[in-house]
Amino acid sequence: MSADLWNPFMEFAARFAKAVDLDAEEYNYKLALAERLRKTRELYLNRDPEWFEALRRDISSSNLMNQYFMMRLIELGRSKPGDLRQVIDLLWDGEPDVRHIDDFTALLRPYNPEQFSVGGVVGFASILLLTRDPYTYPPYRARAVKKFLKLVGWEDRGANGDPARRYELLLESLDELIRLAPEYGIKLRDRLDAQGLMWTVLNVDPADEWNSTESAAFRAWRGDKVTAEDVSEPGRSGFSKAPEVESTARLLLSAGLRGEPSPMDGSTSTWTSEAAADLASRIANPDVGTGSLMSKLERQLATASRETVLLAAELLYLQVLPLSNVTPATKIARIEKVLSWVPGAAVELSAELRKGLEAPGAFNGGVGFNIQVADHLGWLTRFVEHVTEQPMSLIKAALEDPWKFIELTRGVPKDWPTIRYSIDYLAWPGYLQPVVKKDHRIKIRNAFADIIGGPTGDSETDIAKDLHHIRQAQQDESSDFIEWYREPYLSEWQPSGEDAGQRAWLVRQNQGGIAMLDSWLQGEFVSTRAQHLGSPKPGSSYDQVQAAVNAGYQHIDYSERKARAQEYYRFLSQMKVDDFVLTAFESSLYLGVVTGEAEYVDDETSRLRRSVAWRKKPLENGDLPAPMPRLLEEQGSVVDLTDGLSVVSAWYAEEEPGEVPPEEEPIVQPQIAVVPQLRDATPELAAKLHVERDDVQEVIRLLQTRQQIVFYGPPGTGKTYLAGKIARFLAGEEHGDHVKTVQFHPSYAYEDFFEGYRPAKTEGDNVGFSLEPGPLRRIAAEASLDGNRDKPYFLIIDEMNRGNLAKIFGELYFLLEYRDQGINLQYNPQQTFVLPPNLFIIGTMNTSDRSIAMVDAAIRRRFAFVELHPQDGMISGMLERFLAANGKPSLRAELLNALNSEIEATNRDLMIGPSYFMKPHAESDQGLAEIWKYELLPLLEEQYFGRLNRDKVREKFGLAAMRRKAGVGVGPVDLSLQPGHESASAGDATVGPRSESDETEA
Repeated sequence: MSADLWNPFMEFAARFAKAVDLDAEEYNYKLALAERLRKTRELYLNRDPEWFEALRRDISSSNLMNQYFMMRLIELGRSKPGDLRQVIDLLWDGEPDVRHIDDFTALLRPYNPEQFSVGGVVGFASILLLTRDPYTYPPYRARAVKKFLKLVGWEDRGANGDPARRYELLLESLDELIRLAPEYGIKLRDRLDAQGLMWTVLNVDPADEWNSTESAAFRAWRGDKVTAEDVSEPGRSGFSKAPEVESTARLLLSAGLRGEPSPMDGSTSTWTSEAAADLASRIANPDVGTGSLMSKLERQLATASRETVLLAAELLYLQVLPLSNVTPATKIARIEKVLSWVPGAAVELSAELRKGLEAPGAFNGGVGFNIQVADHLGWLTRFVEHVTEQPMSLIKAALEDPWKFIELTRGVPKDWPTIRYSIDYLAWPGYLQPVVKKDHRIKIRNAFADIIGGPTGDSETDIAKDLHHIRQAQQDESSDFIEWYREPYLSEWQPSGEDAGQRAWLVRQNQGGIAMLDSWLQGEFVSTRAQHLGSPKPGSSYDQVQAAVNAGYQHIDYSERKARAQEYYRFLSQMKVDDFVLTAFESSLYLGVVTGEAEYVDDETSRLRRSVAWRKKPLENGDLPAPMPRLLEEQGSVVDLTDGLSVVSAWYAEEEPGEVPPEEEPIVQPQIAVVPQLRDATPELAAKLHVERDDVQEVIRLLQTRQQIVFYGPPGTGKTYLAGKIARFLAGEEHGDHVKTVQFHPSYAYEDFFEGYRPAKTEGDNVGFSLEPGPLRRIAAEASLDGNRDKPYFLIIDEMNRGNLAKIFGELYFLLEYRDQGINLQYNPQQTFVLPPNLFIIGTMNTSDRSIAMVDAAIRRRFAFVELHPQDGMISGMLERFLAANGKPSLRAELLNALNSEIEATNRDLMIGPSYFMKPHAESDQGLAEIWKYELLPLLEEQYFGRLNRDKVREKFGLAAMRRKAGVGVGPVDLSLQPGHESASAGDATVGPRSESDETEA
C-alpha cells in the first residue's frame, strides 16, 4: 500500500523538479544558512557573549521557525542564556547524535510548554544539527513532515512518536525519496536536496503549463482547500491579513474594473470616464471656502450627479477601509455622510460593506492617511480615469495577474505611493503586502532576501515579487500571518531607533542665487542643485554622500563640503515619502507633502528632486508658534523641522476655526515642546521639608520663570536634599525617573557632561572610539521625546562650583541663556542641539569648598541664585521646626545657634547647617559627641587653619563650650531616650530629612 502512495508523490515531484530551480529556491540558501550557523557555533564554543544574538539573527533570517516559537526563544536566550546554553550543548558540543534530541526536548520544553511544542523543538534541534552537516541533517518542519508522511503512507512509523524518532523518520523518508528518484528521472544529491524537493511539492502552486484538470487533480491529492473564489479569480490564493476587509475591497474593485454596477446601490455604473472627470474637476476646485475635509467635499459635490457622488463614496471607502488606526464608527460615519448627499433614491450601506468597515484593519496608516485624505482621493480619481482609458484586455490581465495589476496602478499620473500600495494590496492581498512605505518595503526585502537567494531587482515589481516569495518561504506551513512590524521580524529589518517616523523639512527656495519657488509650484517638486554631486543612491549613508561631495566639490572649502554633505544626505536618505516640506518666500510659507523618492534629472538648477504635492495657498510667516521661529532661522538649505511637526501637521489639516467635524477621528499629533506649568507647593511638602510654604513656592516660581537655579550655602544646609525633594515633587512621584543627578569635580569635562568620544569595541573585535552621550544629552533627549514634552524633567548638578564650569559647559553656555534657539555641537557640527524647554536645572554650591565669588559672571547671569543659610531665609529655623514636629527638646537647635554665633560674621560662609543635627544618632549624647568630634571640629579646624591652632579650635568650638554658651547643662539631648521614660524605645529615634552627607558635601 505504501509503495502505491509513493508513486503519485514521485510523479508530481518529477514535474516540479523540471519546472523549479531547486538550487535557487531551496538548496543554496540552506547551505548559506549552515555556513552562518557554523560561524555562530564557533562564537558559542569560544564563549563569546554575542553568540546568542548571532544565533538569533541567523534563525530570524531563515524560514525555518515559527514566529511565536522564535519570540519565546529570544526571551529565554536573553533572560537565561546560561540555561539555554545547557540545552544547546547537547547538539553543539561533542559529536552530533540524533538520539540527543529526546534529552534536548526534555530540557527545553519546561521553559514554555505552550509555545515550545514538540514539533517546534525538533525543528530547532534540526537547525542546530544543520550546522554540523547540512547534507546529512536537513531542516525539520513539523506540519510539512507530517503531511508528507501521510501522503506517502508512512505516518504510522513514528510521525507522532518521541522527538528523536520523529526526526529519524524524516531522514529515513528522505533516504527513500533519494532511492526512488532515478526511476522518475529525478537527480538528487543528498538529503538536503531531497528535503527541498519534498517542501516544493507540498507548498508550491502548479506552474502555468499545468492545465486546469491537472492542477485540480494535484490540489485535490495534496489536500488544498479550493474554494469557488479560487476558481472564479485565478491566482488569488495566498495569505490573508484581514479577510473581511479584503473581500469587501475586492467587491468594489472588481465591479469597478469590470464596469459593473456599483455595489453601493446595485444599479449605477460609477467607474466611467464622465463620472471620474467630473469628480476630478470638482475636488480640484479650491474656491469652496474653508472648513474640514467633509464640509469642503460636500460643497464641492453640490449639484453633482448620482454617478459622481457614488464614485466619491466608493473611493473614500477604499481609502479608509484597510486602516487599523481609524475606528469603525469613524469609517462608517464618513461613508454614510457621503451617501446622504447622493441625489435620487436614498442609498444605505449594505450589511456586507458595513461588515468590512467594522472589521479590524490591515495596517496603521499613521498621520499620513488621516490628513492626506483629499490627496488620496485625488489619486484614486486619477486611477479610475486611467482605468477607463485602458483596453479591456489589459484590465482583464490585471484582474488575473498581480504583477500586471502593479503595472496598471504604476501608470496613474501624479503618483502617490502610499495609497497606490494600499490599493495594490486590496486588489491582490494574497500576493501584494500591506506595507505602504516604500523604504520599509525595500528594507524588509533586503533584510530577508537571503531566504530566496538574494534580491531579483529594484523595480517596483521586482520588490513586490521578492516580498511575496519571502513571505511564502517565511510563512512555512503555519496559518499565522507574518507581521513584519512585530518581533521577531521587526528588529531584523529596522534596528531600534532607525525609523524616525514622519518628519518635516525646510528647503530654502533661493539656491545659488536662483529663485526656485515658481518652478517648484508649477512642476510639483522640490529640489537641490547638486550639480557636482555625482549620483549616490537614495538611502545612501552619510559617509557615502560625504565621499561623493568630496569627489565632486574639491573646488570649495572643506567646511562647506561638510555642509553640502549634510544637505544632500538629508534630501537623499532622511527625507521620506509623506514627510512635510516647507519653503519660505518673502512673508509667506508654502507647505507640501513629499510624494516621491529622490531622483536625478538633467537640469543644472535643480538636478536632485523629489515630487511634492504643494498646497497652493501660502501661510503667513508672522507670529508663528514656538518652536517654528527658531527652526526657520537655522542655517542650511535643508533644515530638519521635525521638532515643530505638530505645528506643521496642524497647518496641513487646518480647519475652519471652531469647526470640529464629529465624524472625524481626532488625529494624535506630536506634542509641542513647552515650558510645563509647575504645580504649586503644598502645606504637606513644606511640612515634610520643615520649611515655610511661601519659601518653597518662591523657589518654584523661580524655576518656572528662569528654569535654572542654584542653591548655595554652607555645609549641612540640605541643598542637595531640598533640590531632590522639590524636583521629585514637581515631576510627580510617579515620574521619579524624570529626575537625574550628576556631580561635578575638578576633573569633570564637557565630554563627561554632554558628549565625547570613548573607547568602544568595533568590527573585528578591534578597539576604536565612539561618540557617547553624557547625562545632560541623555536627559535632554528623553525630555524631547513625543509624549514627554509637556512633562517637567530635572537635572540636579551637585557640587557645581567644584568643576571648571567653562570647560564643562562649553558652547552650551549659549543655550542656558537662549532656550528658544539651537546651536551646532562641538563633536557633531552637522547637528543642531536645543535644550528642551521642559528641562529644568538645579545646581548646588557649597560655599565652604570654594567661594561662589569665584563663579564667573556668565554662570551668574544664566542661573537664579538661592541662598540656603542657617541664619537667614528658607533654612533659618529649620532645626527648630524639625524638633517641634517630632516632639523633641530644643537642645540641638540651641547648640547650633550657639555654634554659629561663635563663628565670626566675617566667616558667614563657614557657618554650620542644621542637617548635622537631624540625623538619628544626634538624638543621644554619645551620637552628638561623635558628630562634634568627627564631623564638625575637623571641618572647623580646616576653615580656621592658619588662624587658630587645633587646641584653640576645640576650646572655642567644642561641645562643652557650646553647651555653656547655650546656657544648658550636661544632660540628655532627647528626654524620650532617658531610661524609664514612658516613651523611650529603640523605635522612637525619628528619622528626619536626609542629612547633608547625602549631598556628598564635606
